[in-house]
Amino acid sequence: MEQELDAARDYYYVMRELIAHHAAGTANERSLVTVRKLCRAAGALEDGECSAALAAIEEHAVRFFSGSEGAAGSRRQLLRELEWFRARLYALEALVRPAPQARPPSP
Repeated sequence: MEQELDAARDYYYVMRELIAHHAAGTANERSLVTVRKLCRAAGALEDGECSAALAAIEEHAVRFFSGSEGAAGSRRQLLRELEWFRARLYALEALVRPAPQARPPSP
C-alpha cells in the first residue's frame, strides 16, 4: 500500500497544478482527460473515502475544464476536494507508516 500512497500523492500534486494554472472559463479537454486518468489511477488505493473524494474531483473537473460559467466556483470546490483527498492520504499513511519510536534519553 505504501507504493500506492506515494503514487496517489504524486497524482494529487499534478492535479493541483493543472487546476491552479488553468484559466477559469476556458475549455481544456486535455486537462480534463488527464485529471480523469489520475483519479482512476489513484483509485488503486481501494479506500472508500478516497474513492468518494476522487469521484467528486472528477465531477467538478468536468464543469471546471468545460469552459462554462461558474468555473471559479468549480475551482474552489475542486481545491477543497483535493485538500480533503490529501488529508485522507496522510491519515492512511499514518496507519501504514507508524511514527518512529522516540529513543529513551541517554544516561
